[in-house]
Amino acid sequence: MVLLFATTNLLFSQNLSFIYKVTSLTGDQKKSSKTENYFLDISGTESVFRSEYDRYYDSLRERTGKGLDTPLDFDQLYSRKDKSKIYKTVTVPLVMDTYDIFIEEKLNWKLLNDMATVAGVKCQKATVAYGGRTWEAWFGKSIALQEGPYIFHGLPGLIVRIADTDSNFIFSLISYKKITGSVFFPPKKGKALTFPVFRTLEENFYRQPFAELERSGLKLMVTDENNNKMSWDSREMSKKMQKTLKEHNNPPEIDYRPHFK
Repeated sequence: MVLLFATTNLLFSQNLSFIYKVTSLTGDQKKSSKTENYFLDISGTESVFRSEYDRYYDSLRERTGKGLDTPLDFDQLYSRKDKSKIYKTVTVPLVMDTYDIFIEEKLNWKLLNDMATVAGVKCQKATVAYGGRTWEAWFGKSIALQEGPYIFHGLPGLIVRIADTDSNFIFSLISYKKITGSVFFPPKKGKALTFPVFRTLEENFYRQPFAELERSGLKLMVTDENNNKMSWDSREMSKKMQKTLKEHNNPPEIDYRPHFK
């Protein structure tokens, strides 16, 4: 896909939205992949990167006060940047507790001499180590924004494409638009945690995924494929949730990947 950027007008627009196609491999065995669109919404010195699905629920929450849906795993790429602070935001499955993980790891970019046209933009190549992976990025100086998908930032131009060297995650810019009015929906925010503490939280959840819900006294129910009510079997449902968590245990930050046994 070719992108034609009206650079001058773009840079003086207050609110911008860049759409990326994100392809990721799931689980330790990397047997399956998924592809979905993510939005990098920029307003002044703030930005938020979220899936089209999360963006919809953020807008719903802004309008109605409700809108959080239940994720089924920790395989989430929701992040936001506020001036010099970068956060990865994760919502715990089922219980819906949301946490902000402050990204302390510095991105020490290495600029290379390689040049290429990517999505119609003249780009330069750069590499960086982050989260236990090596990443290769293509950025366009003609789009003078030190921004990019997910937590990536700090290059002298917008990151048009970035992927880790094993292609577990591929972020590719496909389009952009100016945002008018209040379309820049407030992002989710949660309780601050570090990666090591959050990894412990994930592992505890894995061992007993329904414990908190059962302690709350809520009446839990499950239905079959025909929407018929079935009796609640905590052990069987826990096994199914644990299987899902294992199958999606391939975060960008493999240095902090939880141990699901």
